[in-house]
Amino acid sequence: MKKSLIMCNASLYSLTQNDICTHQGNDVTINVYNKTGQLKFKLTAHCIQRFSNQRITWLIYPSITAFDDNNIPTWKIIANQAKLSYEKTLHLYGYVYLNNLIHDAYFQSIITNQATINLITQDIISNEKVIIHGHYFYSVGMKMHANLHTQTAKLIDSAQTCYEIQCIW
Repeated sequence: MKKSLIMCNASLYSLTQNDICTHQGNDVTINVYNKTGQLKFKLTAHCIQRFSNQRITWLIYPSITAFDDNNIPTWKIIANQAKLSYEKTLHLYGYVYLNNLIHDAYFQSIITNQATINLITQDIISNEKVIIHGHYFYSVGMKMHANLHTQTAKLIDSAQTCYEIQCIW
């Protein structure tokens, strides 16, 4: 057999013959801490498979919670599938939804089909269509650069924004 599939129920990505799954589990939780011991991310997944020879981990139906410096949850991120690389980069695939947990934040959610998050800098890049929802507006662009920590997002290529004008009488 020249190819195998990642098997934790359903998967979209095939592996070569040399790919050996060294660890796997179902309903897994991983806590990611910074150098000072503060919780930065809590990652749960329906299924996880670790491939040591490639230094990558595949996650099926991951859910990631990002925390600020005060251990307050700031973002909830879900996707159909993710790949965690040795470079501390999380590649999200399928339906990707980022929900801002800060109530009074300018934008509330980001939706796309693919995104890459640098877990150190919290920078997010998407080269797919992106929809950003906020208080009384939504924006659509073909690419995005954002940062979870600074709560900023920049839409690139064909960006359009629609505003709901509030009438104050």
